[in-house]
Amino acid sequence: FYEDIVPTIGMDFKYCHSTTLEKKPRSVRLQIWDTSGQDRFVTLTTAFYRNCNGVMLCFDITNRVSFEDLDAWFDRLRANCPEIPPVILVGCKLDLVHKADAHDGGISLGSQRQVEKSEADAWARRHNCLCYLETSAKENTNVSEAFQQLATYVAQNTTPALEGGRSGINGRNGRPIQREPEG
Repeated sequence: FYEDIVPTIGMDFKYCHSTTLEKKPRSVRLQIWDTSGQDRFVTLTTAFYRNCNGVMLCFDITNRVSFEDLDAWFDRLRANCPEIPPVILVGCKLDLVHKADAHDGGISLGSQRQVEKSEADAWARRHNCLCYLETSAKENTNVSEAFQQLATYVAQNTTPALEGGRSGINGRNGRPIQREPEG
């Protein structure tokens, strides 16, 4: 975590590795598209939904409006994907709430938390999300776990394939997902 990091404007792209949460864990290479939540970039970001194998819908637990915007983001996902991909709901900035709130998910006097954990859990259930996690990039809380949950689901729900002599898996719409060689 870097204090001086600049928020995403439009879109950012990265590769990362994650380990699946299986009895025999494997390393999966993920292609991550970080799309901005700003309305002015909606037409740009929705184009990248179509062939995705999984989505992390993120909101700021200290910003009620970001939670309320989830319905619109989910509607865009539904409108731009022939089939809704697996979704993990992620509540960010857990480090900004009181420790008591972080533990029980409630809101105490003077807390910055604006979205109760139970409310986010209910939203995730209504929208058939794989799970809801609260994270803190600053304190490195549940960040890896969120990627591991998604990597595990995608790896378990795709078919093995060989593409160009490389070990890979085909996800939704036949798009290749690179799997690291098992060692």
